[in-house]
Amino acid sequence: MSDPVHIQLLDSHSAGWHVTIDEIRVALGAPHNPMLLPSHFLKVVLPKLGGYVLRIDVSAQPAAYAFLFPRRFEEDQPIYTLRYCAIKNAPAIEPALLISAITAQTGLRTVFYDPEQVHYYTETHELIGQLDFGHPGPAEVEKVRTLQQRIWNNPPDLLYPADIHSNDFGLLTSLIARADGDPVAFLFGFLKFGGTSLPPSWQGRLNERCRLESQTMGVAPEQRGRRIAYTLKQLQARAALAQGIDIINWTADPLQYPNAALNFSSLRAVAYEFAPNLYDLHNDLNQVSASRFSLTWLVGSERVGKTTDDPMRSGIVRLDAFSEIVRVNVGSQSVDLHVDAPMIAIEIPTNWSQLQVTNLAEAQAWRATTDQIFSRYVGGGPGQYMITAAGVDGERRFLLGEWVDDTLLERIVH
Repeated sequence: MSDPVHIQLLDSHSAGWHVTIDEIRVALGAPHNPMLLPSHFLKVVLPKLGGYVLRIDVSAQPAAYAFLFPRRFEEDQPIYTLRYCAIKNAPAIEPALLISAITAQTGLRTVFYDPEQVHYYTETHELIGQLDFGHPGPAEVEKVRTLQQRIWNNPPDLLYPADIHSNDFGLLTSLIARADGDPVAFLFGFLKFGGTSLPPSWQGRLNERCRLESQTMGVAPEQRGRRIAYTLKQLQARAALAQGIDIINWTADPLQYPNAALNFSSLRAVAYEFAPNLYDLHNDLNQVSASRFSLTWLVGSERVGKTTDDPMRSGIVRLDAFSEIVRVNVGSQSVDLHVDAPMIAIEIPTNWSQLQVTNLAEAQAWRATTDQIFSRYVGGGPGQYMITAAGVDGERRFLLGEWVDDTLLERIVH
């Protein structure tokens, strides 16, 4: 007779959630276990995906933890990838017994996945310009991990495991760009069940049940300026649409102007959700609190899919040509929180990455000021502003917000 297996579904809304995740990761060998997802991902992103964390006890003793990732729907029933992580020297559990226990005790339907096993990868190639894009092969997935470390100077414990790019784990998208046969950029994203509520006029017009959370993209510094990030995102959009997904979300630091230019002015994503200090994350590009926008990219809309000659709807806006745009701040000091205008401009640092290295106090002042501004103005309801474009005025850099009304919402969703 098998030892009794007990499943505990952990509550990501509990006050001690972050501490619980830290304790779980230590129990599983952090910071020296390369199969673990980063701490900030498990604390913030996995619950946002509609995923779960399970504690698995055998004979009343902790034996393993399982991380459940949205995988697909079958006849309106959500199916999860069960990423199984055993505690060292704990009793082994037969996968079939575990799946049965989870279904019986939680009602969740899962597909067993052990990151320690041998996995398979389907390498693909598509030549675009001088670069080769596609899904990474078995010899390339470790290079994706190496790129993460080189771009952000992350310690190994902040890197994503190489095996998540395998066929059986089931990432919704996993893409790399190759130059001279070697990976120089990557982009990957997870399926998400549901998400935050859409503006009322968008509801019922989009697939809200399944979305794509575009998690991480990186381009080797020496390869920047070749529109690699733009091409990766377009390939991701194409893949999402092929799978019936209308909405791609991702988070971005609102003070990184190159990202803003790509996200808003090139890709035509929008931001109406802001979270101050979202992640407990520190690396070379995150020296201060990690506040973030959540971006929404409606990949099936005309606004995203077609170009336009209107300078207010495409490309970087030159603020000196539009006197009607009201500026709500001057640098990190002068702020007006009482603007009532159709369009606003929020100044951000010219070079946020460099500022964090050269003047940390000034970087902290910028973060505090813009956190206040975004918290006041950014939102998806009446009286709020949706970030829709990036702008410049000489050497100064801006985010542009448009007043939320039915006309704006229809223009974005159509």
